[in-house]
Amino acid sequence: MIVPRIDRRHLLFILAAMLFTGAAQADPCETIRFKRGESSGTVSGMAPPDDMVCYQMSTGAGQKASVAITGNNCMFSIEGTSAEARDRYSFTTEKRTYRIMVGQLMRAVTPQPFTLSVSVR
Repeated sequence: MIVPRIDRRHLLFILAAMLFTGAAQADPCETIRFKRGESSGTVSGMAPPDDMVCYQMSTGAGQKASVAITGNNCMFSIEGTSAEARDRYSFTTEKRTYRIMVGQLMRAVTPQPFTLSVSVR
């Protein structure tokens, strides 16, 4: 039997896709809202072993958004962008609502703490 070799990048993509599938059936996304007069903020949480935590943010067209995550073994993906299994990502926005899915990079037995930093200017 021949077993195909999968490099790390493809493995991460497959893992993120599987996690997105489970998250689509999970609780609704928590909306990220900045304090009045602010264009950035952070949210903290726990990335569960078998699911993802969903956040959403609405943007105008042509804004510059940056997303970064800190925490051991944590990553995020942003639906509708090329951000899959990342620890940081910057992009020019469209007028729409973006869903940011946070999960574990490699499944651990226990939930993993994280802090997600988001800015839109």
